[in-house]
Amino acid sequence: MLVTIGMQKPLKKPDVHSLQEVMGLLNDGMLQRIQVKLRPYLFQPEEAILRRSLDVRDRAWAIIEPLVREDCIPEIYLPRTRGRLILARAAELELDPKQVYRPLYRYWAYGSCIDALIACYDLCGPSGQAQQAGSNKRGRRPDRVKLQDDPSLLGPSRVEVRTKIVQGIHDFLKPGVTIKKAWEDTKQTYFKTAEMAHGNLLVPMPPEAHEAPSLHQFKQVVKEMDQNFALTKRNISTTTWNLKHRGVLGSSRNRVFGPGARFEIDATIVDVYLVSVFNRAWLIGRPVLYVVVDVFSRMVVGFYLGLEGPSWEGARLALFNAFSDKADFCRQLGIDISPDLWPCRHLPHKLLCDNGELKSKASDALPKEFGITIQNAAVRRPDWKPNVEQQFNLINNDTIHFEPGALNRRLDEMKRRHCSLDASLTIPELSRILANKLIKYNLSAYHADAIPNEMLGENLMDATPLTVWNWGMEHLTGGAKVLEKQRVWTKLLPAATASVRRDGIYFHGRRYACERAVREEWFARARTNGKVEPIEIRHLPYAPAYIWILNATSREWEPCELLDNNEKYRLARLEEMLDRAKLLGLEADRKASELRQVCATLDAGCDAITAAAKTAAAQAKKGLSKTEKKANVQSNRTFEKTAERVEHARDAAQSYCDPPPQDNVVKLRPDMRKQNPLDDIWGL
Repeated sequence: MLVTIGMQKPLKKPDVHSLQEVMGLLNDGMLQRIQVKLRPYLFQPEEAILRRSLDVRDRAWAIIEPLVREDCIPEIYLPRTRGRLILARAAELELDPKQVYRPLYRYWAYGSCIDALIACYDLCGPSGQAQQAGSNKRGRRPDRVKLQDDPSLLGPSRVEVRTKIVQGIHDFLKPGVTIKKAWEDTKQTYFKTAEMAHGNLLVPMPPEAHEAPSLHQFKQVVKEMDQNFALTKRNISTTTWNLKHRGVLGSSRNRVFGPGARFEIDATIVDVYLVSVFNRAWLIGRPVLYVVVDVFSRMVVGFYLGLEGPSWEGARLALFNAFSDKADFCRQLGIDISPDLWPCRHLPHKLLCDNGELKSKASDALPKEFGITIQNAAVRRPDWKPNVEQQFNLINNDTIHFEPGALNRRLDEMKRRHCSLDASLTIPELSRILANKLIKYNLSAYHADAIPNEMLGENLMDATPLTVWNWGMEHLTGGAKVLEKQRVWTKLLPAATASVRRDGIYFHGRRYACERAVREEWFARARTNGKVEPIEIRHLPYAPAYIWILNATSREWEPCELLDNNEKYRLARLEEMLDRAKLLGLEADRKASELRQVCATLDAGCDAITAAAKTAAAQAKKGLSKTEKKANVQSNRTFEKTAERVEHARDAAQSYCDPPPQDNVVKLRPDMRKQNPLDDIWGL
């Protein structure tokens, strides 16, 4: 049995229900549990409550006290016995039964305690009370009343038209609609004075200024209705509320016990346009940047910049960078640093991502092979990984927006020429800039709230990411560990298939070689056998100077270096190589289309010459046998050779005897022309 009492006013008698039936409705979602908030007035100490309120409480308690004792339970709750007990108590005190019903129902409805009987005097009086209907309009008199001295132009008070204003707010104040637009629609709909026929249409006649509420009155009602954010929550989604409006009371460092306890990874499209390493006139668009940040120290432990869209391919390269030696990585970019300057090459215990690429099956190697726990933030909740999101803001505001080709929306709004026209940087150049900036951030960014209490206890107050990281690695255990690079390479480096050819190991337009391949005659064998052998490799898109092949004996990956004759491709990434091949293919098609008519004309000329030659040869060989046609080859060849020599000698002599004419030169003795000695021979 379950006894319930409603919270409506006035309070009604309790109802009896079957507990099993009510629990079934709760489990089915037909009923919902809610929590009733008591008035703050009731939580004050007894000394702060008005004496008259306490007197009301005490008098009511004296009336109902015998009815709520244990000896009257459960009879006081049951309809068939409750009335009899209340009537008996009223007769005993010589009171009207209503004087017993009312405090008893209030006692049950507001918590079944004596303080539930305190009078509600805190809800009385003008403080916080809305205007009563018929009261005068508040505020200063409008200018139209002062200038025209006409009280009828004063306008309605807010209370008089509140019902229509509330209805207009519910109808027109929607997401994306301003308060002013909702006010105008409310006036046109609920305060129109008449409708005028205009053809087949009925056009509403808008009210005069004194016939409708002002914008200030409309805003005041909106403010009153949004005291508990009812309007705000109605007009935005739960996700937007949690992201932009909710209170921020937690910290991303909760339950993070040291460096490597949790990494955050995310990607963004960088606000800068880049050019190709092959030709700076080729625009390649905006790159994708992955950043990996340690939550405990806010240290940037790795990044990847490339053209690979937000996907597992980009994420794996960022993680490979985070788990690798940064001194070697910077050396590949042309930056020489000591390992102590960027000492991050550790695996995390947990990896927090954005519910994207790390949910794919391709990322299963992280928990299986490396023991990393994958955590995904909720959809559209970047506030769950604030450290990496803040890093994107720092990179944009401190670095990207000052580079040529940066996307600056404010300048675009000023009708400035498009930023892509200023693009100058290539991917390797921007990678070097970002590496330097991130090293600077790790060395100099001061986060006072990132200092662990243990560091303060040791009087250490250097809150830069590098210092906090080093201290945490020495004194705390956050779960960070280091794996051998061969294992990291096997699981995280992109796998591909290259081919062993006579001129090197061929991979996407580049050729490589290594000492073992030369020693074991791989290339000579490919040339002799005339076969192309496939081979599995590992490669790094941002380090095209090397690929790695597996040594079956030692089970280690051996580097293969780019050949000297392919040096021009040393800085070109895989994506740029593919783009280059496509661009050259398109240019070849365009050139072929332009020369199609010329080539057709030349081919037609060749065909005409061939046809004429065949006709002349057939005419000359007419009547000859096969033996006669094949006879005297050697003598005919000798005669043809002699004729060619005589022709060449005649041309040379002719050029000697007849020099080219010169402009503005008068020939005084044209009879002095030299005699060509070959004229007689040629006549023969």
